Amino acid sequence: MATPRKKVKIRDHDRTRRRLLEVVGEILRDTGYTGLKTNNIARRLGKDKNLIRYYFHSLNNLEKAYIRENDYWFAFFEHFSLPENPERRQVQQLFTDLMLENFKVFRDNIEMQKIILWQISENNPLMKSVSDQREEEGEKVLKMTDPFFAGSDINFRALIALLLGGIYYIVLHGETNKSTVSGIDINLEKDRKAISETIRQVISWAWEKSAVGTMEKTGK
Repeated sequence: MATPRKKVKIRDHDRTRRRLLEVVGEILRDTGYTGLKTNNIARRLGKDKNLIRYYFHSLNNLEKAYIRENDYWFAFFEHFSLPENPERRQVQQLFTDLMLENFKVFRDNIEMQKIILWQISENNPLMKSVSDQREEEGEKVLKMTDPFFAGSDINFRALIALLLGGIYYIVLHGETNKSTVSGIDINLEKDRKAISETIRQVISWAWEKSAVGTMEKTGK
């Protein structure tokens, strides 16, 4: 059984570790990934920079822990799941829900916006590894769509890539410069609803056309 002193020490350890992760987020929001320097973190924390090495062994490990905790895609992949042999409508609905949730959460999550900016702005081994892990998890879901598009002229993977890139771009444009893209202002509720509805439409069109194309080619 832990003594009162040991319990306090554990709480202090957890509190400091948590504060280090929070400081990474604060710096990302305020100055972007270029501000993630050991001295900057220590200065904001108000403590010795050696604490980073004590709790995380390196700045890279601290950044990795922060990204892993705040990259919502890993939670998405756990939440959005399907049975072993899903039906067509189930797979279509999963990707509709997944893209809509990504749009909603990405717009509201400043930390994730900074992570994506970091990922596409710097040739960084850490960000490359995070991106690769995302791709590995995403592949498990994407491969479920392949049988439904086999024999059709629809490349559903390319469509999802364009949706993802479009969501990231329009949100980052609206949040960073408060500007429009093709006349769409992501800061306006009516335009956000328009984007959500278009996501539904595009995915629906792809699934409907793939079904028609497959029947035409097979005669079924």
